Amino acid sequence: MFWDFGNIDQNSTALIDDSTGEETSYGRLKSKCDKISGNIISDSKRLLFSFCDNSAQSIITYLAALRSGNAVFLANTRMDSDLKKSLIEIYKPEIIFSIDELPDILPEYSRHNDDDDFAFYLRKENHELVRLHPDLSVLLSTSGTTGSPKLVKLSYQNIQANAESIAEYLNIANDEKPITSLPMSYSFGLSVINSHLLMGAKILCSNKSMVMREFWNTFSQHNCTSFSGVPYNYQMLKRLKFDKMNLPSLRSMTQAGGRLSEEFIKYFYDTAVSKGIKFFVMYGQTEATARISYVPFERLSDKIGSIGIPIPNGEIKIISDKEEVTTPTVQGELVYYGKNVMMGYAENRLDLSLGNEMKGILHTGDLAFKDSEGFCYITGRMKRFIKLFGLRVNLDDVEKMLENRFNCAAACYGTDDSLKVLLHSNGIDISETAKRTIIETYKLHHSVISVKCVDSIPVTSSGKKDYRLLQEKE
Repeated sequence: MFWDFGNIDQNSTALIDDSTGEETSYGRLKSKCDKISGNIISDSKRLLFSFCDNSAQSIITYLAALRSGNAVFLANTRMDSDLKKSLIEIYKPEIIFSIDELPDILPEYSRHNDDDDFAFYLRKENHELVRLHPDLSVLLSTSGTTGSPKLVKLSYQNIQANAESIAEYLNIANDEKPITSLPMSYSFGLSVINSHLLMGAKILCSNKSMVMREFWNTFSQHNCTSFSGVPYNYQMLKRLKFDKMNLPSLRSMTQAGGRLSEEFIKYFYDTAVSKGIKFFVMYGQTEATARISYVPFERLSDKIGSIGIPIPNGEIKIISDKEEVTTPTVQGELVYYGKNVMMGYAENRLDLSLGNEMKGILHTGDLAFKDSEGFCYITGRMKRFIKLFGLRVNLDDVEKMLENRFNCAAACYGTDDSLKVLLHSNGIDISETAKRTIIETYKLHHSVISVKCVDSIPVTSSGKKDYRLLQEKE
């Protein structure tokens, strides 16, 4: 298991914290984890909440939780305090770790410090809580949103299998040095950490934003070899003129967390080829411990728009009317099979006692088809539809059309009597042109369409478009 640090040179560097410059070897990492584990281990499996950032300490705490045999929920330390309190009341964790102080909201907990002056909190009550399932290892938010107590339950097998698959298809070696460009509380960001620890690589721990100059100064200073991002990150990176940036140590880029427009994929592919970098387009869900498919870099040029082929040891089927679709280009639901499929969802403490409800099968809710070579293409979400005058409109299809046509970010949402569109068009008002394009393309009446150009499109903490927030603002 990657948290055992077996068969890894104990003198090699595991973590570098860019805020302090401190380097932690694998041997030192193991001893730090075991020290924390000694403070939290008990006769029965416990639930830990870790309000974390991308610091080395947060990663150490996460690994300590795994080594102790306890289960850990990872949440961004910037989470709203009321939601923190609500989640604590619902799930009743025995232990809470936090990078920041947690005053006032924890009257039933006592505060403790280890020798490194790192605070954690222990529940004072001694009453019997619902016991956790022995396979439960990690809990993550379903989508990066912060308004729901619904969590994804991951087993030890899930996180190990996912790390192994990613390390295999990205060909990760121990001389890699990724930078933490995504929150570790987000499944994509966590998968970067897990897969590189598995191979004994070095991880640069940074809380800087990749749209800031300081991030790239740090990247260059430490000779980082890769970075990962969601579509929003890549949209911003193009605005920073990535093709003009000098990053000689960069070997690979990975993109997941939502659809990146074909124009952006072409831009980053062409730039990657010119710089000798590999650019991987990937697809996944938190429910699959982050990863389901990828496009091999050498096939990206002729498979732009595809989410690729299944990750190693995974399988994808297209299902329509409960039957597998075997004819190319015929659409159905994308169903994934693999050891990285979650145990199930949790909405309260009782759900944490349940075993593997999914049995390795994940109905993604995405509509897709395969081409003649088995490469998959997403066409939309099964639930991302509205009906206008009886006409079924795929919101993802409208978004994709607008982004490709106008080379800008788009967000589409609405109800069965109105289609609302936001465009991030870099200060150029194209709202009327875009509205006419929608009318002509989908034969819709102008009265049900609203198009606005905005300075930014709201995103969740994981960088995905925040449709929930957009709906709530209406």
